[in-house]
Amino acid sequence: MFGFRIYCIRSKIQFMFCQFNCRFSHFVKKRSISLKKLNKLITFQFFQTFLPTFFVVLFILLMQFIWVYIDDMAGKGLTLITIAQLMFYFSASIIPLALPLSILLASIMTFGNLGETYELIAAKAAGISIWRIFRPMFYLMILLSIFGFFVSNILIPKATLKYKALLYDIKQQKPALLIKEGVFYNGIEGISMRVGKKDPVTNELEDIVIYDNRSLGGKAVIITAESGKMHMSADERYLFFTLYNGSRYEEMDKQKGYERTQPHSMLNFSEEEIVFDMFAFNLNRTDESLFKDGYQILNVIQLQHKIDSLAELVNIRKTTPIHYYNLYLKINDSLYGKYIPKPMIVEENELMNDVLINKQMIISNALNNARTVKSVLDYTSTDVADTQKLSVRYNIEWHKKYTLSVACFIMFFIGAPLGSIIRKGGFGMPVVISVLLYIVFHVVSITGEKMAKTGTSTPQSGMWLAIMFLAPVGIFLTYQAANDSGLFDKSAWVKLANRIIHTFKKKTA
Repeated sequence: MFGFRIYCIRSKIQFMFCQFNCRFSHFVKKRSISLKKLNKLITFQFFQTFLPTFFVVLFILLMQFIWVYIDDMAGKGLTLITIAQLMFYFSASIIPLALPLSILLASIMTFGNLGETYELIAAKAAGISIWRIFRPMFYLMILLSIFGFFVSNILIPKATLKYKALLYDIKQQKPALLIKEGVFYNGIEGISMRVGKKDPVTNELEDIVIYDNRSLGGKAVIITAESGKMHMSADERYLFFTLYNGSRYEEMDKQKGYERTQPHSMLNFSEEEIVFDMFAFNLNRTDESLFKDGYQILNVIQLQHKIDSLAELVNIRKTTPIHYYNLYLKINDSLYGKYIPKPMIVEENELMNDVLINKQMIISNALNNARTVKSVLDYTSTDVADTQKLSVRYNIEWHKKYTLSVACFIMFFIGAPLGSIIRKGGFGMPVVISVLLYIVFHVVSITGEKMAKTGTSTPQSGMWLAIMFLAPVGIFLTYQAANDSGLFDKSAWVKLANRIIHTFKKKTA
């Protein structure tokens, strides 16, 4: 009987244990499903804000670029394909400006929306820590940081090379051929023309006057015609003017003595064709290899090679003046003592004159040698300073490749906890806060870069100044969010102020 009871108790315990395992596995499975849904929700809301913000910022920066270079592009007759290529190449170079701002704004809005709809509070109440909520975004930031490094190291050098070469060609191109009625056109070199009337459809012209000053002897040629027609060649290399019922006036050669009897010649024609070379009006592409040595065109490996080469060059140039110094101060004593002159009897006055002459020659030679050494030292110091400035530029660009990736992490660890603390979504408060923080980041970045360029600080400290400035802010906000701090709670600040006032009153009493 006792053994049967023990058997029943053991069976009951096994049944309860199996039931607990089933419930626990169901709870774990349900919790894992809810975490997956939460991860998908956070990731979806982040991209829903990140992508529009990223492209809007790119568009704004592109409009700024067009506004700056509108004078160089206007009136050049550029095709839409050329303009689109220029904007596409430039858009790649401004990704480092748009990416951190987009991450910051998207992080604040994503976690601000979760806090505003109490989904973040519900997740914390279910036992999910803030670190677990941030985990999918942390992995996403790793991918975005890798993308940022790829953009800085691979995409930007190639895009910058192409857009700088294309922009240079656009600046060198002459304005498009635009002949207006009743106005002299001077776009073609050595030619000035006026058209009384022009048909924009058929390109038929009336009352034509052309001044041709292309002659090497300075002779002026004036062509007038009642009517005419202009058209371009098939390859748009040449412009053809077909003139009807006109005259050609030309000054005679003054060197042959014709200016008295025949000051000029006149030729009437019923039809004449004039050809103008339009090579300068076409967009002629420059060889991109001319721009490939710029520090913005190189990747990390190429920049490091340049930095090492310049450091070696600086060391060589620093030791160069020593050879000049030793050359001018060296005493050639190899022949000293071999040829001893025989004693000579010299009068005292003659001896004094020789001594004075030799003394003046020695002083003169010493001064010349000193001036030569000084000029060598001045040139070398200037050359070394210029080389070091160039090395600083390469160092700045090298560090800039990595700061973008780290900035993505910093902006996330500022935006995500800040959004969870303020619990405000939408385009109101998050936009204001993110723009202000980004302005601070951008101003500190520019300040650090200028300090590095002027030599006030090293390239390392100058380029990482903004990261070092905002990293403590991100750590502080993340700590506050993890501990559910009321950092932006009005009542908490009122209580703190009352405590300070109460303490101050006690001390004064």
